[in-house]
Amino acid sequence: MKRLLKRIAPVVLAAGLLAGCVTSSNVDQVRAGMSPDQVQTILGEPETVAHAPGAQCSYYTVLKDFWSRTPWTLSNRYYVCYDDGKVKSFGRTDVPTSG
Repeated sequence: MKRLLKRIAPVVLAAGLLAGCVTSSNVDQVRAGMSPDQVQTILGEPETVAHAPGAQCSYYTVLKDFWSRTPWTLSNRYYVCYDDGKVKSFGRTDVPTSG
């Protein structure tokens, strides 16, 4: 029984850690007009939140899908900004701009 637990424990731990991660497929479900509660149901608690009068922006770190990962970039940072309690804008914070 102990041998079985030693083999299963790492798999269960890894599955538990991955289950709590936000993925890009979750971000694709966010839509303009959603409430903060609806967004948190999809993405979970934000890492950080910035407040301004009548507005709020929440920030999330999102794991890239397996094929998009490189050793130096396993995740992207996303924002969701609310105006009067509804999603006004959202997207990646680190998208390079052309210029």
